[in-house]
Amino acid sequence: MSAQDLLREYQGHIVPQSYNAGFVALSYVVSLVGAGSTLELINRRTGLRGLFNHLLLMSSAVTMGGVSIWCMHFIGNRAIDLANGEPEMQVAYSSGFTAVSFFVPILVLLTAFIAVGTNNTVSWWRLISGGVLCGTAVCGMHYLGNASIDNYTCVYRPAYVVGSSIIAVVASNVALAMFFVFRAMWANSWWKRVISAVVLAGAVSGMHWCAAVGTRYRLVKIKPEGNEPSRTATVVVVICLSLGACFIIAVSAILRARNMRRSALRAQQITLAAAVFDKSGRILVDPDGYIPSTVVTDSFLEKNTKEGFSIGHPLFHWMFQASRNWGMISSLVGGMKQHISQLPHTRTHKDGRHGIQLVSEHGEMIEGYDMIFRELFCLAAAALADRLREDLASIGVLWDEILPTGANGRRARPQLRKPSSAGVITSDGSDVNEDSHGSLDLAEKGVGAWQQAYGRGSLMFLVHRTESDRDSERFVSAGYRFAELHQVSDIIRSSMQIQSHEFETKLRDMSTYTGEQNQNLPGVHLGFFAIRARVSSGFEVLVKKGARNLLPTMPLSLKSLEDWHMHYLAKFDNMPLSKIAQRCKEDSQRSTREAEFAGQLTETIESLREWIQEPLFDDAVLTSTTVRVPCRGEEGRAEATMIAMRLVIPIHSVLTSPNCEFVPLGFFKMRQVSEQFYQEFARGVHREFGHVVKTADRREGSPDSGAGLSSNLWPFGRSDPPKGPRRKGKSMPNIAGRRISSPDSTRSSSTINLCPPTDVNRTRSIDSTDGSGTYQARDEPSQTAPSYGGIMVFQEITIDVEEGKEAGRIQSKGSESSDTITLEKTNSATSPAAGIELQSMGHIGTNVQADVGSRNGPGHFASFVDVLFAETVESR
Repeated sequence: MSAQDLLREYQGHIVPQSYNAGFVALSYVVSLVGAGSTLELINRRTGLRGLFNHLLLMSSAVTMGGVSIWCMHFIGNRAIDLANGEPEMQVAYSSGFTAVSFFVPILVLLTAFIAVGTNNTVSWWRLISGGVLCGTAVCGMHYLGNASIDNYTCVYRPAYVVGSSIIAVVASNVALAMFFVFRAMWANSWWKRVISAVVLAGAVSGMHWCAAVGTRYRLVKIKPEGNEPSRTATVVVVICLSLGACFIIAVSAILRARNMRRSALRAQQITLAAAVFDKSGRILVDPDGYIPSTVVTDSFLEKNTKEGFSIGHPLFHWMFQASRNWGMISSLVGGMKQHISQLPHTRTHKDGRHGIQLVSEHGEMIEGYDMIFRELFCLAAAALADRLREDLASIGVLWDEILPTGANGRRARPQLRKPSSAGVITSDGSDVNEDSHGSLDLAEKGVGAWQQAYGRGSLMFLVHRTESDRDSERFVSAGYRFAELHQVSDIIRSSMQIQSHEFETKLRDMSTYTGEQNQNLPGVHLGFFAIRARVSSGFEVLVKKGARNLLPTMPLSLKSLEDWHMHYLAKFDNMPLSKIAQRCKEDSQRSTREAEFAGQLTETIESLREWIQEPLFDDAVLTSTTVRVPCRGEEGRAEATMIAMRLVIPIHSVLTSPNCEFVPLGFFKMRQVSEQFYQEFARGVHREFGHVVKTADRREGSPDSGAGLSSNLWPFGRSDPPKGPRRKGKSMPNIAGRRISSPDSTRSSSTINLCPPTDVNRTRSIDSTDGSGTYQARDEPSQTAPSYGGIMVFQEITIDVEEGKEAGRIQSKGSESSDTITLEKTNSATSPAAGIELQSMGHIGTNVQADVGSRNGPGHFASFVDVLFAETVESR
């Protein structure tokens, strides 16, 4: 029939209609693609602020309103054949209304998604509001799109209009409720998101076809001949938007698979992760539930068969201290990067940390491996700080445990590798198995890789706790979320292949790691000092589980110990605990206050026994020696008094206490004297990295860069204030000041530069006198900071005024000289001292002894651990 005949036959009448099944199915697929991409984008939205979150919000509104609804509508209308498919009788659209119908649902859905919010807890009134707005957008777009039909008048049946509206609103609420409930529970795996997308697409398609069945078309005019290109252009736009939605889904899937592959590879390497907690104890994760992490190195190279990477290793001790002194380390990061980039690499990489050849072709370990390992740790921490948009000084402190990762929990033998691929630090996501079929056995060269049979690795954590809601909001705006530990602990454990079934408990320990609950309270405590020999070498000590810097203790209701307390405790020296209670009951000569103290002591011993729940506790003996232990005071660190019980646990004994665990003795000692050897640690950093920074600057060929960098990095002199952002932590100029001394002594300390510049007056000698007749330690005057790489000389003067009957102090030995001057009464006996003794100096009027001892690094400062360890070993 001609167009005029069709017009005469159908004008003003309802035109018969039929449906094309292929286009019906295609319309649902298009809606499903749009809904799936929308939910994927919403899932990655973490907050209301931040450019990234705003972009995700707009994109999700476009994919839902523009693809899932708008595209579905016009593809669905192509499935409607009018007048038996006559071309002149098909639907024609008005360009203006078509454009309006595209933007209106997007604006409504923007409001809907803002109303739903991004909270981890589901707000049902927000969810229902968002679902109603989403259903309204579906219905509004449908009828607005039908209003753009130019050659027909749509006739609607009220029952179908109401039914389609109910379908849109109810199904939208169900789909969004499913999605956000799964999301809040961190149970939003891909197949659950697919189910939510299917329901949401069903809401759009169900509403459309319910309304389409109840719609009749009354012919107004024949479709203009030039309208076909316009209809084709609409289909092209639909196809492009659908392909864009498919691209979003594909990219999201690729990124998720890439992250999973990276996590699997990192599980075989030594990895550093950031555990950031908010004030509520929730942990920071990305939208997939992963914590930020980066690779430190491919594997740890052993120098001997007894050495392994653990918390007892000196490298871990250094990293532990470095993480508490980021303010000092941050100025060295630039030099470390330059030094690492100048090492031999097996391949070029934009990040110089990757591809380093740590073992030569002859199987020999690279020179300065320990220093390189420390640099890689610092650079890994700096990379995490950049990823979190944080200052390095605020990235957090190293947790005192290393978690094993990987498919196998057993240590493997050294691997066979070709010389070109041995000891290579791989990049994130790169292939770590670069043709390992070689004949070079590193074990024959004395170098072993701390790597498991299936590539077991080690995982360290930098722990940080946000101080305010503003800090937490800043992380959320950067694209991260805070999640409850029980919701994401399994996700983190499985993705990083952590070989610990109590990982959630460890996360809870981390959340309180930097809190005050991991410190002793002031007062008097009863402590249990138990050591056990390690199979390899050294000793380990029993500590509280989750607070590995504390011995098992129980407080007494005393603020301090008096002389009569000490005299009474001497009666129980070296007495087993099983006999102390009996001795207290049989003692008839004690006074009232002694009886009260004895009752407190026996009750505290019993309370400590019940808390430890270890049968070996009964074998301990009480020592009358009391020690001073670090504690939490009103004005920072203070000291508490501890009455100690000591025990040497047999090496074959198995610990059964649920509240205690063993840690290496050296690591435990380091935790107790961390405040004291901060100055010593700074010296070590200068000695080790000063020349590295200097050499790196010289290799750059810039004559001015070395001086400028060294002046900024010099930790002990006064320099111009940095122009960068203010960093938290301790500043280097404070290192040369006085150390805080205990309140019950007259000990002071100063660092003296023995080679000052010529324009600076030398520090007066000990022979000089002043009005007081005593030597006064003073700070150095302002001087020009020397450059890195020079010789740095230190002298520490410690003045003690002691009673003649006091025992001599424990002197530590090592490589650096330290002068300790002891002032005693003239008639007192001199205490034995190692090193050089300078006898009586008459003009001072007392016997002065300068004990020159040496120290072998920061871990060799004397502490209460040395006292208890010496007594425990000698009493065997």
